Amino acid sequence: MSEVIKDFERALENEENCDVIIKAGEEPKELRAHSFVLRTRCPYFKRALSENWEEKDDDAYSLLFSRYLYTGIIYYDQYSRDVILQSLIAADELGLDKLIERIQYDLIINEEFAYKDPIGILQIIVQYEPFENLKNHCLEIISEDPQILFSSEKFSSLEKPIITMILQRDDLNMEEIDIWDSLLRWLFVHYLKINKDESKWSSEDLVNVKQTIKEYIPLIRFYDISKEDFYLKVYPYKDLLPQDLLNDIFRYHMVPNSTPMLNFKPSRNQFDSVLVNFNVFKLFAKWIDKKDEDYTRQNMPYQFILLLRGTRDGFDSAKFHRLCDGEGATISFARVENSKPIIGGYNPLGWNQNSSYASTNDSFLFNITDIDNLNSAKISRSNNSNNAIYYHSNYGPTFGNGHDLRAQGKTWYTNIGDTYTNISMPNSNFTIDEYEVFKVLKLF
Repeated sequence: MSEVIKDFERALENEENCDVIIKAGEEPKELRAHSFVLRTRCPYFKRALSENWEEKDDDAYSLLFSRYLYTGIIYYDQYSRDVILQSLIAADELGLDKLIERIQYDLIINEEFAYKDPIGILQIIVQYEPFENLKNHCLEIISEDPQILFSSEKFSSLEKPIITMILQRDDLNMEEIDIWDSLLRWLFVHYLKINKDESKWSSEDLVNVKQTIKEYIPLIRFYDISKEDFYLKVYPYKDLLPQDLLNDIFRYHMVPNSTPMLNFKPSRNQFDSVLVNFNVFKLFAKWIDKKDEDYTRQNMPYQFILLLRGTRDGFDSAKFHRLCDGEGATISFARVENSKPIIGGYNPLGWNQNSSYASTNDSFLFNITDIDNLNSAKISRSNNSNNAIYYHSNYGPTFGNGHDLRAQGKTWYTNIGDTYTNISMPNSNFTIDEYEVFKVLKLF
């Protein structure tokens, strides 16, 4: 710290030659300061201390920034979260733009501050335009882990601007049907306070709900909701949706290979999978890198590019090799028919039709019994690297010396335990109803 800063700090602490008294707080405390410092450092005081300016006597501001005006230093550990945020608001009212930038920067790099209660922070700062950096930081935290918001007791009491900001996020890491359910819960419990059962609504209730939800309909990605969920959880509220949207959703689900005709917001799922969500891709990335820490959307080091989807491209081995051979590292997985488990494997080498084995220490098999509970996920790495991968023109993705996992059309076979350890794979052979192969592209 320079001698000049030390001198200014001593002048503030000793109240030498102070000619301004500021009263602050609900039980006002006096802050003695120097008018020339206040005028120089703060546009508000430059106006307030001019001869022609009149201001109310009872205006109160937090004292956090008083030391900043003199020294440029802020001691955050001396203040509670609410005091820091109120100081940010006071800095806005006082025109202290550099202080606003400084506090936002410090709070963002201090991960613990925002992660403790991003919702509470948003509720305090949402109406202040200069706080965009901190708002976006809180929204990124919520988007990465939406249960912070949707499982919180605070959710039902949120005001409309925050709900709108959340639903506008393209990176909201949540199934679209769960977003729809949460929107209805908020709407009925907090905003309108009416029964969720549409059959019990009066005509006036219907008008009120339709008018209120109207602004949120374009923010829901209805085309990402499965036809089963749409019928069971959205269609009961069909009167809330525009007729052209209903018609197009029915066409989308009933006509093979059709695409949406209406100009709605793009999918939140950036990984183009009908089987797994972003949380599973995060798990894949962690397994590939053999790391314990989770990745986020911001530091995800891989791009997962869809090469093949069974229901779209076919399940036969010839189609697999035509679309996937020579593409480098891939991750392949399938859903067991009429069941939840996702079974698959990672090949870091790429595929061909050479009727031979390939050696690697980096391949693995996995079994995810429930994608909504990734604690159920199991991984098995190769214990015989010489025979980790098998290539053959008659087979799809195949792993291990004894064909621990082998794909042949819609029938997949397991003989786990030769090259890979047992992770409770289905026994012998099983039928799948969908499978996908993704190219794994390293970004950095």
